[in-house]
Amino acid sequence: MKSLFQSSLCILICALFTCSAKAQWVARHNLSAAQYQAAFDDFTKQGYRLSTVSGYTCGGQERYIALWEKKAGPEWSARHGLSGQDYQTAFDDHVKKGFRLTHVSGYGVGSQAKFAAIWQKTSGAAWAARHNLTAAQYQKAFDDFSKQGYRLVHVSGYVVNNVEYFAGIWEKSAGNGYIARHNLTSSQYQQAFTDYTKQGYLLKTVSGYTKNGTNLYAAIWEKVASPLWAARHGVSNGNYQYVFDNMYYQGYKPVYVNAYTSGNSCEYNAIWTNTNMKGSDIAAIDDAVNKYMSDQSVQGLSIAVCKNGRLVFAKGYGLADAAAGEEMSPDQPLRIMSISKPVTSVGIMTLLDQHKISLDKAVFGPNSILGSKYATPAGKEKLNNITVRQLLNHTSGLRSCNGESVFWDENKTADDAMNVLLNASDLITTDTSNQYIYSNTNYFILERIIEQVSGQSYENYIRNNVLKKCGIGNTMYVGAASGNSKAGEATYAPMNKMNLQLWAGFGGWVARPIDLLKFLNRVDGTAVPSDVITNGAHTAMTTGSTLRPGYGCGWNVSGIMQNHNGCFNGTRSFLVEMGNGLSYSVIVNNNPTNDGCGWTMKGAIEAGLNKVSDFPSYDLF
Repeated sequence: MKSLFQSSLCILICALFTCSAKAQWVARHNLSAAQYQAAFDDFTKQGYRLSTVSGYTCGGQERYIALWEKKAGPEWSARHGLSGQDYQTAFDDHVKKGFRLTHVSGYGVGSQAKFAAIWQKTSGAAWAARHNLTAAQYQKAFDDFSKQGYRLVHVSGYVVNNVEYFAGIWEKSAGNGYIARHNLTSSQYQQAFTDYTKQGYLLKTVSGYTKNGTNLYAAIWEKVASPLWAARHGVSNGNYQYVFDNMYYQGYKPVYVNAYTSGNSCEYNAIWTNTNMKGSDIAAIDDAVNKYMSDQSVQGLSIAVCKNGRLVFAKGYGLADAAAGEEMSPDQPLRIMSISKPVTSVGIMTLLDQHKISLDKAVFGPNSILGSKYATPAGKEKLNNITVRQLLNHTSGLRSCNGESVFWDENKTADDAMNVLLNASDLITTDTSNQYIYSNTNYFILERIIEQVSGQSYENYIRNNVLKKCGIGNTMYVGAASGNSKAGEATYAPMNKMNLQLWAGFGGWVARPIDLLKFLNRVDGTAVPSDVITNGAHTAMTTGSTLRPGYGCGWNVSGIMQNHNGCFNGTRSFLVEMGNGLSYSVIVNNNPTNDGCGWTMKGAIEAGLNKVSDFPSYDLF
């Protein structure tokens, strides 16, 4: 067993064959000993079996990562936080009662080695286990057991007082061929991983440990058939949840997790299998996305896909925060820019359904919606001809806003911005219904209408009357007045600092692609899931003007299909119904090289999705 390798953040997917439904499982990480015990007790009561546990320290604190699965099996037992002596006692007691060790994790806490272990009461091939072996003792045990016909089935590497130790489990069985390596640096591990995978070996176990500031790995590969699988190692503490979410939304189930101390923090290793999607189908999406990102120098992209109202795929690519090395995941909100307009439009349609507004009602002037709050300036009487419908379908004759300094000042209010616009000499460009002019000003005014008619702030009204009804929580919100990203939100290149509170109605919302699909599902005119607006409101919303039949009220429309894009410095976004029950949303967080408003992105994504042979039957919402 010769030393051969370690690696940083990599993923290799191996397509073999697919199976059917998902088993029930739960995973937890970064748990204190007390939190782990509480989770253990709770999940055990619910019928879950512990399948993997790894102890480690992070920031000097004892922590646990574990997997549970709800499935039938023999009687089992687990212990954690054991000293070497206590572990030996527990081991002996379990063996006497007919249990065999199936999993062990060694880890250093201060100057002491501790152990967590799982036993099952089952018969099988002869087996043996050893722990607290130095590298030399481990190598000798490996050689001796190999000569006796035993094969290594599990290994845990750990460091105490800067000395590496190993715990292992061997079984007397021939198997289909296996390879074991230890004390591998990251680059050595990556090379071995790549080589063995190409040769048809499946990674079964990878254990990380740190000596003299260098991360090392011990691993076992076996030549066996497997579903689609993937593995990651050396994942930082900050990125692990993002990586985990990414795998989940692609249909993967974790089958092995491991964590270890790395400097003043910790890192994670994991193995997943996927019986829900074909490797070729995931590759079709990956290839399309990766080519677009490469061609357009995109640093981060997030996508979600629905089939017949079900979320069937979501994934983050690249980086959400390049400076921090933060990976993109489906759960990080991003600016959606002009996809905010469909959100505002639906808000207006809910007022229509409540009989609180008419689309042909005057917006300014006597007996209008906003006339009592915003007086029509002298010489601008043409404003009094504008209706709600004309704002919605961009036939109001008003030029677009957002370049004015008021929209970039975090201390300015909506009233400040309205005063600037109403007194601008160039606000009115043409008579109403004389020309289609795509204008942010229209949706800034619609935001004021929602507030005036509802008596609520725009964001609160939208949240209570649209988002909550769509099942959308706090991952969708209007961005900060400062223009800074909120906690958990991606960053942007360039990082423009507009007052997103003032941009809200036309470009200020922040959301996950998953949220946008929840929204689209409930405003698309289909019966399942039911819409949050009436059929009449939906018809009005998706009917274009004579000046622009392809643009309804806040939506691009093509037949019964709806879509909208968003584009501004640092962001491109699209929300699209493709037809045949397929819809998707995609957002990037920097300026593509040559894709002004995302239409190249739209074409690339749809080309990839059209190559997918089948999507899972589950719903990841």
